[in-house]
Amino acid sequence: MEPYKFSELPYTPTDFPAVQEKLQELTAKVQEAKSVEELLELDHQCDTMLDEVGYNATLAYIRASLDCTDAFYQNAAQQEGMGTATLDQAPYVQALLDSPFFPELEKRFGPEYRPRIEQQIKLKSAGLELMARESLLINQYQQKKAMLKIPFRGESCPEAKMYALFEDPDRQTRIDARKATFEAFLTQKEDLAPILLELIKLRMEMAKANGFESYLDYVNLGFHRRGYGEKELSAFCEQVKTDLVPLLRQLREEQRKELGVDKLMSYDLAVRFKDGNARPAGDAAYLTEASKKMYDGLSPKFGKFFRDMVDSESLDVTASPNKVAGMGFCAAVKEGYLPYVFGNCNGTNSDVAVFTHEIGHAWQGYLTGQQGYPLVFRDMALDAVEIPSKTMELFSYPYAEGFFGKDAEKFCQGHFREALVEIAAYCTLHELNTWIYTHSGASFDEIAAAYAVIEKQYEPDLDYGELQPYVEQGASLLRNLAIYSFPRYVISYSLSEMCAMELFARMQSDPKAAWASFERLCASGGSRSYPDTLRQAGLEPAYAPGSVKKVADFARSYLKL
Repeated sequence: MEPYKFSELPYTPTDFPAVQEKLQELTAKVQEAKSVEELLELDHQCDTMLDEVGYNATLAYIRASLDCTDAFYQNAAQQEGMGTATLDQAPYVQALLDSPFFPELEKRFGPEYRPRIEQQIKLKSAGLELMARESLLINQYQQKKAMLKIPFRGESCPEAKMYALFEDPDRQTRIDARKATFEAFLTQKEDLAPILLELIKLRMEMAKANGFESYLDYVNLGFHRRGYGEKELSAFCEQVKTDLVPLLRQLREEQRKELGVDKLMSYDLAVRFKDGNARPAGDAAYLTEASKKMYDGLSPKFGKFFRDMVDSESLDVTASPNKVAGMGFCAAVKEGYLPYVFGNCNGTNSDVAVFTHEIGHAWQGYLTGQQGYPLVFRDMALDAVEIPSKTMELFSYPYAEGFFGKDAEKFCQGHFREALVEIAAYCTLHELNTWIYTHSGASFDEIAAAYAVIEKQYEPDLDYGELQPYVEQGASLLRNLAIYSFPRYVISYSLSEMCAMELFARMQSDPKAAWASFERLCASGGSRSYPDTLRQAGLEPAYAPGSVKKVADFARSYLKL
């Protein structure tokens, strides 16, 4: 790989008619291919072309996320998203499947190859214009969310700045910050609520257009959930309610005592310690240097990889009022280039998660890219994709002092507890998504009411107090990026956290073996099914019976409860 700077990478708008024409040419050549070698070469040409399409879309999306006031890249991101969605690849994929040499490709690439190829037809044989509209609406929502200004104590604050206030040691500041944020989003309800309702309608229509009875089945296939689905995911959520929620209630009582309040309220939940949560010992530049030491310690190869990311500007986590708030992400750029990590530091301990969680994704993407897989294997099965990132968060504990100084132990204790809380929180959103896509025609306010009912199942003692009227009007729902932009995705965080806890437990007794298992899992990429990917690391599927009790028991032991 030649040295480069991300800021200098050229962006050229994709000529989608030309790409579609080239796809047609390749389709004809695939149909006429006389050998498996010729078929491989044609598919490599197709991968290279589509990788370039992805590069343009990714570059536009990243630059639009870095500055939501940049009209050029806002428009470019929308155009690339819509163009990619309407690109008709089905004839090419069908020609590949129909080739007499396709069985030889299966032998070469393994049992996951055919279902990955077939999936492209099953999901995108029709409704491409609906997908383009979905992409446009998601971009519009994210831009509106990023540009929203929240009046607070004489200032006009971006949402990113409010996150630190949600964790303020002063209770009244937390209440006022939540109120101000809810009020600001409710002023935009007439714009934002219809976007969600249209997205829901579009997604259901997309599923029907492709021959699926429900959007749940459609999106589960899109996330490579084969051999398991609604039954297993629902059973996992029930395990969480039975085996984890009692532990979480115990931790909430511990938290109440620590904060010294008569009753723990919703606006207290983000604060773990009376004198405030752990705070990073420095800004983004400081955390970058601390990260270098951590990755050097974990693996020399990892250390070099991280330094290459920094040198190539493939990491931007500096705070900005014009960045998308409440989200970090890692994106593959294209073959031969490093992954890109985006964040928006806000001075809270979540800043460190960008250097652990998102770099975990980047390391997985890098290791997968070293294997020479075809493009179809770039992405892991969804329910495994968050394991590298969640595991890296836990593996960071021995290096916490470099990030937090005197607050290192406070961070470790708080983060571990929050990881357990997140398992339940993401199950909440999963069940809400299930409700949404099985209640066609529900109004925005009905969805908000369902949210409240489901939330209580995972936080039985939850009390919003004076914030209740805002919640009933859907303020929490309006802010929820996962519900708008990533439907049915977030259960993967819960499932992945389960596996991350298992790897973390192993790290306590045999660090070398745990790290080797972790790297095998990362390198596997999308070349295997979800269960087979986990087997690479000696793990069982997170939805297996008894899995949640096992994690809850480990957590009690680790926390000495």
